[in-house]
Amino acid sequence: MQLIVDYVSELCAAEGMDQCFEALERAVIRLGFDGIAYSSYLLRLNGEGGASPVILRSEGFDVAFLTHYAEAGFADQDFTIKRILQGDLSPMDWWHEAERGTLEQEEKAVIEVARHDYGLCNGISIPTLSDRDEIAGASLVSRDRGPEFGRLLDERLEVLRNLVRLFHDRLHADPVCRKTMMLARLSDLSEKERKTLEFLTTGRPLKSIDGKDVTPAYANKLLNDLSHRLGASNRQQLRYVLGLYRIHELWDS
Repeated sequence: MQLIVDYVSELCAAEGMDQCFEALERAVIRLGFDGIAYSSYLLRLNGEGGASPVILRSEGFDVAFLTHYAEAGFADQDFTIKRILQGDLSPMDWWHEAERGTLEQEEKAVIEVARHDYGLCNGISIPTLSDRDEIAGASLVSRDRGPEFGRLLDERLEVLRNLVRLFHDRLHADPVCRKTMMLARLSDLSEKERKTLEFLTTGRPLKSIDGKDVTPAYANKLLNDLSHRLGASNRQQLRYVLGLYRIHELWDS
């Protein structure tokens, strides 16, 4: 299929996360879908005081729905997230699951809002990762209310799964993409948390930190929390991750 050849070529030539996603977006639209969103959640980052998930979306995936989703706390009701957390990586056709009667009412309410309030009449979620630290996957939507969506999945689901899988693997294998994802996850950190992380990269002892903004004792508390939230087993590992991605230089820019 020429679509796959074109997609692989574009994905290999892409520079950075956004270009990779643009290649995926073009491919899924050629397949017949209207929009796509990819999300990645670091589980230790999304607990109390956590940072933002990485979310990429195409123009056809209504941003107003994503805003509604976040503000309403739909992640706690989303059956796809619940199943991925349980290790289920099988494709999940939203309304097929509803028609089978497998959804609780609060779970069904999420896809009802998508359909009735935002015109996302059909959707399918394709998980790509479920482990102790991270879950990830893509959701594809269609505004078609008829049987066309079902036929589309019957004919092209395996191709679709491979496209999404290739995108996910490309993102996680590319240092530039991983750096961009890490910055997105750290975007909601406080100024004191940023300063503490930046100081950590210098390798100097905490007693040397500028006590006017962050005292050594408070910096020690912040680093304990940040190490846990970023999945680092100790401060040496946290310093290594920050240095690997040169996070402080990107913040300065």
